[in-house]
Amino acid sequence: MPANVEQMFSVRQMPWHQEGQVIADYPGSWAEARKLAGLDWEPVTGPVYTVTGINADGTEHFDPIDGWKTVTRGDTGAVLSIRDQSYQVITHEDMGLIVEAVLDQPNVKYETAGCLAGGRQVWVLALLDEPIDLPGDTSPVLPYLAITNRHDGTRACALRATAVRIVCANTFGASEMEGERHGRVFSFVHKGQWRDRLDEARAAVTGARRQYAEYKDLMARLIGVSMTAAQVDLFVREFIPDPPKGLISDRVAKNIEEARSAVRGFLASKTVEGAGVGGTAYGCVQAAGEYLDHTRKSRTWETRLNRCLLAPEPLKARAVKLALEAARA
Repeated sequence: MPANVEQMFSVRQMPWHQEGQVIADYPGSWAEARKLAGLDWEPVTGPVYTVTGINADGTEHFDPIDGWKTVTRGDTGAVLSIRDQSYQVITHEDMGLIVEAVLDQPNVKYETAGCLAGGRQVWVLALLDEPIDLPGDTSPVLPYLAITNRHDGTRACALRATAVRIVCANTFGASEMEGERHGRVFSFVHKGQWRDRLDEARAAVTGARRQYAEYKDLMARLIGVSMTAAQVDLFVREFIPDPPKGLISDRVAKNIEEARSAVRGFLASKTVEGAGVGGTAYGCVQAAGEYLDHTRKSRTWETRLNRCLLAPEPLKARAVKLALEAARA
């Protein structure tokens, strides 16, 4: 899939698609950020017309359709969607109220923002600058807060905690689906008095901190579970199990051993960051994740993206259970 980026910025780090402006420091205001992101225009509404007859000069006669309106770009007039009259546009100025409610919280900074699909999808990604550091692991987890808005009417404007750094259409969708899977979504529906919920948006930052604290507690627990070489080997064999008896062939046996070797390699190498995590339940879980995301074969890169980011990955959740069971064996 293409990146589908119209305009965006990112702080210090160039996205994979090599598009957008890389800036040296965090924007200081929504006015600055929206201009860098290409959001210095507004979605506006107008009537929807249909042909109802022919004028005396032979041209078509148009009348408005009751109950419907267009959502168009205020700068170019391009149609973004056609919605019913109950639909309330959340403009970029409006969106700024949500963004500032989040960015006004301690340790929250702009990370990326931009415009996708001709303006139908827009986003702001904020960094919660409280990295999750774990003993023995030198690669901190960076927590983010995403504010996404769609002018095509397919989803609400939403705030969610995410580990996905949004830089393109793929990661935009991945962040949305990750939030749905875990229930970490705070929605501003394009109807009614959404402004009344701004205080709840501020509280959502506290909720995100709590969710990341729960993750840190789980990972710290796993780091504290030491495993012998025999227990680690049991985990690898259970994680990459033998097929049912009678269904194994030389080729299948070879594939299984190659997969197990890959997981063992992650455990033994610096791919799992930190010198002391290889002989822990945490090391096993991280090695399993590395294998699933980067080594397991996929027919296409879209399939790999789906496995890594979009679809629920039951094997990752199962790895935690298997690691703890192996440590008790």
